[in-house]
Amino acid sequence: MGSGKRQVSILVKLIVTFLIVIAPMYGIGAAINSWGGERVRAEVYHSLQSQESFYLESLENEIMRMENLLREYVNDEDLVSLGVLPDSLTEFQKLSAFKRLQQRLIFLKESSIYISRVSVYIPPIGKTLSNESLADDLTPERLAMLTADQIRQPKPLFYRNGDSYYLREYYPNSLHADKRDPMFVLELKLSQPELQRYLASVSNYAGAGGAIWQDESDIVHTGDEEAYAAIGAHIRHRLESAALSSDADYSITETMRYGGERYLTVSSYSAALKMTLLSFIPERAVLGSLDRYRAYLWLISAVALVVIVVFSYYMYRLIHRPLSKLVRAFGKVESGDLQVAFVSNRSDEFQYLFDRFNGMVARLNTLIFEVYEQKISAQASELKQLQSQINPHFLYNSFYLLYRMTKAHDFDNSTRFTKYLGDYFQYMTRTGSQEVTLANELSHARVFADIQSIRFGNRIAFRMQELPEKFADIVVPRLILQPVVENVYQHGFSEGHEGRLLSVWFEESETEAGHTLAVVFDDNGKGMDEEALNDWRALLGGTARPAETTGMYNVHRRLSLWFGADAGVEIANREGGGLRVSVRIPVGGEPKRGERENDDIAAR
Repeated sequence: MGSGKRQVSILVKLIVTFLIVIAPMYGIGAAINSWGGERVRAEVYHSLQSQESFYLESLENEIMRMENLLREYVNDEDLVSLGVLPDSLTEFQKLSAFKRLQQRLIFLKESSIYISRVSVYIPPIGKTLSNESLADDLTPERLAMLTADQIRQPKPLFYRNGDSYYLREYYPNSLHADKRDPMFVLELKLSQPELQRYLASVSNYAGAGGAIWQDESDIVHTGDEEAYAAIGAHIRHRLESAALSSDADYSITETMRYGGERYLTVSSYSAALKMTLLSFIPERAVLGSLDRYRAYLWLISAVALVVIVVFSYYMYRLIHRPLSKLVRAFGKVESGDLQVAFVSNRSDEFQYLFDRFNGMVARLNTLIFEVYEQKISAQASELKQLQSQINPHFLYNSFYLLYRMTKAHDFDNSTRFTKYLGDYFQYMTRTGSQEVTLANELSHARVFADIQSIRFGNRIAFRMQELPEKFADIVVPRLILQPVVENVYQHGFSEGHEGRLLSVWFEESETEAGHTLAVVFDDNGKGMDEEALNDWRALLGGTARPAETTGMYNVHRRLSLWFGADAGVEIANREGGGLRVSVRIPVGGEPKRGERENDDIAAR
């Protein structure tokens, strides 16, 4: 739990293990299904290609037959007489020729379901005959359109007028240099409904469609308009990109997706007709059974997964749950709760683990109690030793200074000095609790500074900022500020005392540990060189051990024992010379567990 590694549940491991076991079989089954699907898809494509080739060939034969019929009709006796020699015929002869010719046109129209209307245009007599009407006038606009279509090169198979397509035969079949009007024109209008039925028979599936186009023009198309627009544009672009020859037949198959649906597309080109036949069929329409098999495979996979999860959960109940209880119990022990105990009537190996765990916790309780008592005793001894090192050091200097003032008959300073000295030793020799308020500790530090001011004849100034009222009652260990002041006078001002100043002020800050108050001691003394400063930082940071115990280290050590690692002493060189010492105190923090008892023991 404390290693920082990510924990993986046994339940997850069991499920993964079973999945690893079943994965090869599932993979083989999926591969077989996929291979079978591809084979079926290939066969379907081949079948669609063959079917489309057959239909295209039948359409090609039918259109070529109609074109041949048109060529045969060019030699019709009545048509030649009306178109070439109209002036040699009487009106009766013309009318008789019109009727005989109309009967032949009706026969021609009935010869193919793809013919919607048969017409003959005869410019020399300005008449139009069709299977529907005997003789209509040929308009100049219609004649101009027929003449313009004949001039187009190369000669197309289909002629377009609006949305209709036509087969035509001109006589003569090429224009002379003067571009005279033709003698007559035979025209077959293609039946759009019959071509649509033809396309429907090519792709006879739900949602399917198709198209016949020549060059850029659609002759006819079926199916959903939006689907055809997207699929037709894609196939046209693909055929253009392939740059296929227009002099040979070809067929291309492709699968494409549109609107969340996969379509099987087959496009076949007829070089004879200069025409492309496209059919597109939803894949589900021809491969529906494969989709069902795929659904069955997913169903089997889901059932297998459920079985794996159920079996793994059963194993979890047998193994993982008691292990989880054991892990949680270890977590409580790790957090300091030693009142954990298992009560279980299991008859398996876990009961043995539970019994051993209960025995371990009981033994830990015994050992911790013994070690804790030893630690309290050791810390109490250390605190008494630290405090005793503070007291004698100042005692000798104080009496020697008093002796000098008395000898010099300096009774005013000796009186004040005696008062300060009494207050100082009264505070130092208290045998009560070792905890005091921060206000009292600062008052004691001020007394010590006043004593030093008398000692140095007011050549060293001392200023202390007023402590904010909200911090006055903070409880701190006794004698944590006076050693810092003493260190300033002893070391910071050891070389010359003129113009020296010691300032004490307070600074609040927010850290990751919480709200902290720093009592800052600023002096303009000699400061420290960088090497000595680094040595002190290593000492206070715990990365070095002191060669001898000093007052500053004692303060840092006591604060660490009292408040924890967030409290202590920091040292830095001050801008403009001198040293800055900050005593950090967590605001509102309580002493660590056991330290109050330590001080009580030390006091006793």
